[in-house]
Amino acid sequence: MMTNNLIKEELSLAGTAASALTPSVMKLFENRITEDSDVPELHFLFQMFKVPCFPRGELVAVAGKAKSGKTLFLSLLMANTLNNDHGPLTMNPEPSTVNPEPLTMNHPLKVLWYDTEQSRQSTHDILKNRIVPLMGKEASLDTNFYAFNVRTFSWEERLEMFKEAIPYLKPDLVVLDGVRDLLSDINDGREAQVITDTLMALAQEYNCCIVCVLHQNKSDSDSNLRGWIGTELTNKVFEVYSCEKLRDSTFSVTQARTRKYEIGRKLYYRMNPDTQLPVIVDQPTCEQPRDAQGRWVCNPTVSEVDVRKIFTIAMEGRTQRPYSELMAVALKKCGVIDAKAYYQYFKAAEEMGLLHKVQNPTTNVTWVEAGERIF
Repeated sequence: MMTNNLIKEELSLAGTAASALTPSVMKLFENRITEDSDVPELHFLFQMFKVPCFPRGELVAVAGKAKSGKTLFLSLLMANTLNNDHGPLTMNPEPSTVNPEPLTMNHPLKVLWYDTEQSRQSTHDILKNRIVPLMGKEASLDTNFYAFNVRTFSWEERLEMFKEAIPYLKPDLVVLDGVRDLLSDINDGREAQVITDTLMALAQEYNCCIVCVLHQNKSDSDSNLRGWIGTELTNKVFEVYSCEKLRDSTFSVTQARTRKYEIGRKLYYRMNPDTQLPVIVDQPTCEQPRDAQGRWVCNPTVSEVDVRKIFTIAMEGRTQRPYSELMAVALKKCGVIDAKAYYQYFKAAEEMGLLHKVQNPTTNVTWVEAGERIF
C-alpha cells in the first residue's frame, strides 16, 4: 500500500494538484497495479489431466441440467482434498518457497460444503457413503471437513451464516451447492451483482476457492447458466465446468470457460454398480453429443470441438510448429493424458483438415502446418 506522501508525490509528477487527492482517489491509488506490484501468484488447488484448475481467491462455477452429475463430480473433488489420486483429477502440490519444484502435499485441504438444496438425509448419505469411502480408510473429517445442510432456513439466514462461516473456519475449498439459494430472486440484476461481489470478496480475503453450483437453463439447446445470477457469475468466475449425463449412463465434465489454463479433454466417470461410487472411465466409444437443437447425435469418432480446441491451444497462434514440439505442448498444456491419446487426436485433426504434416527435405525434420479451418 502507498502512503499519503507517496501518492501525493505521484500525483504531483503527473501534473495533478495534491488538493485533488480525495478519499476516492486515495483509495483508487492504493489499489493501483504496476509491473512491480507485489502480487502473489495464483495457486491452484487441483489438477485435471495435469492442468492446474480451481484457484485460490477466485470463484468457479459448476453447472448442468437437473440430475446431470454435478454433486457426483463435486464428491470426487472433495474426496481429493485428502491428497488422494482419482486418475486425471488430483490435488495440486503446494509450491515450496525453498525448492521451486512442486512437492507432495502432506496435509489435507480444509473443506466447507454448504448444501442448500438436498435433504439432511441426502447430505448425510453422500458424505458417509460416497465422499468418505472415496477418501479411504485414513480419512479424518473432524477438523478438515465441514458439511452443513441449510435447506430449511430462509435465504437471508443462509446468506448470513455463509458469510460468517468462511472467516470462522477459513477453508481452502468451499462448495456452495447451490448459489441461487442465497438470494430471493435469481432474475434480480441488482441482487445478483451484490451476491457475486460478496462471494468474490470472501474468496479473495480468505484465500479460498468458492465453487458455485448452479443449474443450466432447462432447454436442451441452451446451456447458459440460469437466471441473472447465472449471467453475472459467467462474467465474473475464473472457470466454468459443465456436467452432463450421457445416454449410456456415463457422466462427463467439460471445462467450458477459463481465464488461464485450458483443459482440452473431458472427464468421464460412471457409477460402480457394486460400490455405488463414481469411477473415472475412458471416453465412451460413442459419446452421442447433441446438435444445435439439443438432439442426440451418434458420433463414434473424436468430436471436432475437442480436437479443434486442443490444437488451437497447442499451436499458440502459429501457422507452423515442429511435430515433436507440438506433441510436447499438447501433453503438457492441453490435458492430453498420454502419447496414445495424442496420436488419436492428431489423426482426427488431419482427417478434419485442421492440420497436416510436412517434411523438411534438408533436415528431415517433420513440421505441422495449420489448415485454414483451425483458427
